[in-house]
Amino acid sequence: MKSPQVIRARLETRTEADCSKHEVKDNKIHYHLKFEQEIGWDWLKGQVRKTQEDEGIELELWKINTSGVCAFEVEVRELVRREGVNDDNQHALEDFEKS
Repeated sequence: MKSPQVIRARLETRTEADCSKHEVKDNKIHYHLKFEQEIGWDWLKGQVRKTQEDEGIELELWKINTSGVCAFEVEVRELVRREGVNDDNQHALEDFEKS
């Protein structure tokens, strides 16, 4: 499986995003693509689908967030949990029993 940096770079290049980042949530990689120009939803879905096919990884458009007057952010997530990738926000039951 390709690294998150490669997938993020492909998504950013293909969708012409102004910038991007990625994070781990529930052992899945989430990619945040920020846009300051208007783009079409069907076009964006098509670009994500092409990236999915080219990279051999299952992706889905997950959320849209506004981040300014004319800017917005699209969150794309991997559908498959990656082995060995752990979400730092998840804690074991023992952590809650101690408090």
